[in-house]
Amino acid sequence: MTNSNPHTLNIVAAALGGEGGGVFTNWIIDVAALNNWVCQTTSLAGVAQRTGATIYYIELIQNTAAKSKPVMSLFPAQGDIDVVITTEIAEAGRMIQRGFVSKDRTSVITSTHRVYGITEKMDLTDGTIDSQAILQIAQKYAKSLLSYDMANIASEHNSVISAVLFGALAGSDTLPFSKASYTQVIEQTGKSVSTNLAAFEASYQTAKSKGVGHYSPTTSKDNCAAVKFQLPETATQRGQPLLEQIRRLPEPAHHLAYLGTQRLIEYQDIRYATQYLNHLSEITQLDVGDDTFDLTTNVARYLALWMSFEDIPRVAQQKIRAHRENSIREEVQAESGQIITVSEYFSPQLEEVCGMLPRGLGAWILSSPINKVMAFFMGGRKLKTNTVAIYAALRILASLRHIRRGSLGYHLEHKQIDKWLAAIIEYAPRNLDVAQELAKCGRMIKGYSHTRRRTTTQLASIISATDEKTSAHEIFEWRSAALANDEEALTVH
Repeated sequence: MTNSNPHTLNIVAAALGGEGGGVFTNWIIDVAALNNWVCQTTSLAGVAQRTGATIYYIELIQNTAAKSKPVMSLFPAQGDIDVVITTEIAEAGRMIQRGFVSKDRTSVITSTHRVYGITEKMDLTDGTIDSQAILQIAQKYAKSLLSYDMANIASEHNSVISAVLFGALAGSDTLPFSKASYTQVIEQTGKSVSTNLAAFEASYQTAKSKGVGHYSPTTSKDNCAAVKFQLPETATQRGQPLLEQIRRLPEPAHHLAYLGTQRLIEYQDIRYATQYLNHLSEITQLDVGDDTFDLTTNVARYLALWMSFEDIPRVAQQKIRAHRENSIREEVQAESGQIITVSEYFSPQLEEVCGMLPRGLGAWILSSPINKVMAFFMGGRKLKTNTVAIYAALRILASLRHIRRGSLGYHLEHKQIDKWLAAIIEYAPRNLDVAQELAKCGRMIKGYSHTRRRTTTQLASIISATDEKTSAHEIFEWRSAALANDEEALTVH
């Protein structure tokens, strides 16, 4: 075979941990070998913001009869990449940012689903990356673009995304190899052949039907088509009074109030959900602004989140949910009947332990010298929650939610909640804009332990600083400053 093209074909693949990036790279090596091409690969550790992300660099060149072997690079170079292929849309954005995508040469193949990065999850506001913006940038700076939800195809076929990615690469026709070469490589592995081939074929056909370069950005109107929420009919006698209470609220608040009610019933009980709706009814009487009823809807959202604060019983309750176990088994592709081990990291602080104790006892421990002894036993530890002993312990801890109302943590959280609601109720009749900004301050309350203490302290500072002379814009600026940095005490004037 003569080499009509002496240049290499250069591929950059980006995958997160557990997505089969190494397997995908090995498949490309095997496809190249079947077609008498020489291949060289290397992997590069990803950046800290994308924990577990790895870049795989692959160079391919057609084999010749020449005695000397080609010398190829170990590292990707800007402006020298033919194909960028990623398992997740934010990784595609990162490849563009690093200069691996060029208009005259690079074909971009990417899944459009999201796996949120550490910095996105840590952001106190909405730190998520705009997927549509990344796709538009890719369309602008790449030679061609092929994008669709590959994670969904993998889920439908109970396969890993690497097989779907392999099908996308074959269907894109960016490499000079036949489809038969790709399927032969999967068959040769002898592992999960039927599921991998099914996922490969589905992705291959999707790639062929879409065509490389076909992308039409959707508008926000298309994505957010207004669908009017309808309250369902009650399924139980006990649920009827709750639905009646929700119906008496302004219609724009129905959906949030319904979701909040469901959340709080699952978190505590029906009486707790009724308490939530009673608070909303009181706020509604003061919400006499326009027909959007922003005051009621904001309180409905943030009050439900705050009232379902995460204490130790709540964490235990979430750990033993049946659907959580099912999702873990699905994520790790466990076979039916296969035993899996789940190791969880717990790091309870003394305040959290005392928070689940009866109010008097918890307060006494925190203020007495014994707290130093107890603090010695605190700290992070890994526990296998699939064992009988640990699972039983979690069930016992979760059951403590039934006596939560008498706990120190409940008392402290609701003391802060009452101050927040009282401030809203105080200012709503005099200045609805100020009341609305105070209601929006509910979004400041985040996390647990130290983070929880910092954010509630900042909110308390805003409430204390608000008086007759305070404008809505001032509260907005205070809230923005708090959301931008919760590490320092908030300074308000």
